[in-house]
Amino acid sequence: MTHVFTRRRLLLGAGIFSLVLLMLALVARVFLTGLAIGTALKSAGASEVRFQVTQASLWRVVVEDIGFLVRLQPFAAKRVSLDRAHWWSLSLGKLQIQQAQMALNVDHLVGNQPAAPAAPSGRPVSLPLEEISIDGQLVLQAAGLPDQALTVKINAQPTGVGGWTGQTQVTAPGLALSGTGRLDGGNGELAFTLPELSLDLKKWQGFLQHLVSLPAEDWEVEGIFSGNAAGRFAGGKLAVGGSLKLREGRAVSVAKAVTGEGISADLEFTDFAHVITKPGTLTLRELRIGQLTMRDLQGAFALEGPDRIAVSQVSLQTLGGRIAAEPFRLVPSRRELDAVLLVENVSIEEVMALTKDLPAKATGQVNGRVPVRINQDGLRLGTGWLALKPGVSAELQLNAKGLLTGGATPGSPGFAVLQKVESGLLKLKLSELRLDIRPTNAPEGRSAQLHIAGEPVDKDVKAPVTLDLNVNGPLEKLINMGLDSRLSIGAGK
Repeated sequence: MTHVFTRRRLLLGAGIFSLVLLMLALVARVFLTGLAIGTALKSAGASEVRFQVTQASLWRVVVEDIGFLVRLQPFAAKRVSLDRAHWWSLSLGKLQIQQAQMALNVDHLVGNQPAAPAAPSGRPVSLPLEEISIDGQLVLQAAGLPDQALTVKINAQPTGVGGWTGQTQVTAPGLALSGTGRLDGGNGELAFTLPELSLDLKKWQGFLQHLVSLPAEDWEVEGIFSGNAAGRFAGGKLAVGGSLKLREGRAVSVAKAVTGEGISADLEFTDFAHVITKPGTLTLRELRIGQLTMRDLQGAFALEGPDRIAVSQVSLQTLGGRIAAEPFRLVPSRRELDAVLLVENVSIEEVMALTKDLPAKATGQVNGRVPVRINQDGLRLGTGWLALKPGVSAELQLNAKGLLTGGATPGSPGFAVLQKVESGLLKLKLSELRLDIRPTNAPEGRSAQLHIAGEPVDKDVKAPVTLDLNVNGPLEKLINMGLDSRLSIGAGK
């Protein structure tokens, strides 16, 4: 009996001792695991490291409440786990990172040109893992804007020696992106595709304005961008191509008195990194600039870099006719336009309606060719012309006493007729009308010369009229603000 009792005591003691050893082993494993993780993170440049090892065995390691800084950039995750099917396997198994979170301030991206990635060494990138799975949030921050969280999911699997293939999804209100990638472990070449990209401009305008400088602070933009991309990174060089579309676009600037409606664009990029495209298309249903309304704008253009646009064709309907432009280039950072406009069937009456206090009324249609420059100082017209459309008559009614008779003798032939014309009592039916803008032979200060030939509309008045008028002072004031003290119209001498 005593022998049996003693044996039981020995077995109980051995069991307790084994349990203590097991507990000590587990504590030691947890401690050593935590020590290894902390050492690895600090070796990688992390600071203010915090985490809790909640499970550590040969088959499974779980670390929770992870947080650390890398160059003052915070990183965090709710849980990181490693699962191994066999403890004797050389692989660490499947790595899963859950509820990861990282903040990114977009203001820090502006003006900071990232260093070019180092060229691959040619050695395989070997990670002893069977799978990597990450889900979490990338929180975008910008001054004056509420934080915007992007939901990010990444899954990657090894392929071959040091190779990897992976998939990613990024979603947020008004944003969707998906992509796949493949890393060649032999040469370090990375190939990737982004088959889906969608962005709501209205919802993301605030962040875009921190990345892209718009010409007016009060621009409001709407529309849906969609597209795709594919490319590769090899030998230290990045090559990316793809397409981008804009639909249902709208842009408004109260400060500039500009409104664009029904904007659509299609572009095919040959080089996303350097912003280079093939010729693409742009259409606007309606564009309003001040009092001027333009419709059915059709354009073809190509991007030749981040600050250079080559416009090969553009035309629109306005002022009762059609205006097109010869090919030209834009440099957005200069905020100016230099182009030559080709005018066809434009209504004289609608053009004059844009002016202020002009002492004349007219009807008819004109064609022409007019160079224009628009910049922060306003509109500037170059050497060009407008002329009455061949075979089409026009009518002109003046209301400017002294305009035609100011330098004439009261008793001279035709004085009475000119007096009635300038006072508006007689309309003229024009067979000739030509406006030469800044002619090369004009005296200094003269911005235009107007030639008119016709006869009174009243058939009872038989008096052909030929007039040559000079515009002295900036012609642009007629269009911008109307007449002022710096502009006068007088009969040619």
